[in-house]
Amino acid sequence: MAYAYDPSDPANLSPDERLAEVATILAQGVLRLRRTAAVSPVKTSVESCVNRLDESAVTRPDGHNG
Repeated sequence: MAYAYDPSDPANLSPDERLAEVATILAQGVLRLRRTAAVSPVKTSVESCVNRLDESAVTRPDGHNG
């Protein structure tokens, strides 16, 4: 059975065309990230930087908890 030529199939792209596709995808991701950051800026505070692992149960020197 013969398949129709699909120009969007990566197997049919040249290395330069693949590179252009990857660059386009990455650029769209960067633009989306910037749009999201502009809409809701990340708030950095001491509370947001707390490592929750510090709140775990006290460990013993042998590594066992109870």
